[in-house]
Amino acid sequence: MKGVVLVLFEEFILGNWDEATFEQLLDDCPHTAGEPFVSPKTYPDQWIVDLLGAACRRLGLTPAVALQSFGKFCFHGLSRRFPAFVEGMESPRRLLESVNDIIHVEVRKLMQGAEPPRLICRPAADGPNVLDVEYDSHRGLCALVSGLLDGCAEHYGVPFQHEHTRCKQRGDTVCSFRVTFPVLASERP
Repeated sequence: MKGVVLVLFEEFILGNWDEATFEQLLDDCPHTAGEPFVSPKTYPDQWIVDLLGAACRRLGLTPAVALQSFGKFCFHGLSRRFPAFVEGMESPRRLLESVNDIIHVEVRKLMQGAEPPRLICRPAADGPNVLDVEYDSHRGLCALVSGLLDGCAEHYGVPFQHEHTRCKQRGDTVCSFRVTFPVLASERP
């Protein structure tokens, strides 16, 4: 896990609670960094899992709510840190379609050792405004993806809907989301 995610988690806790809460979460985890998290550094994946678990226990959140809330926060934090990835995209759909083949390719170039998930987007047979998004990662952070989708909708001001249609944690072979974008007035017959 790249440090940028842990830095964003710290910002998420500080922005919604306080520094004392973040320090308590660090104390609750079996690891202690002993120093501030560094964005380009690679940390064990277990660290974010442990921090999220500590947050759930201490703050009374469910893992799904914690991950989804953090994911939404992450989208905004990542778009501020890496504006070039979102500025050239005219719509949330275009951004989602570029994640795997453009954005994550650049992430691997910028951050040595980065292992971003695969996010494969396919037009759905249901209509031109529906996209099937397949998430593939050994981390299994589907609820984080759901939150990232919420943040994307908010960022673009486009209230699209998404549904977590399949999930490895529920026994499916893949995790996927069905994303439905609103029909724009210019697209109506």
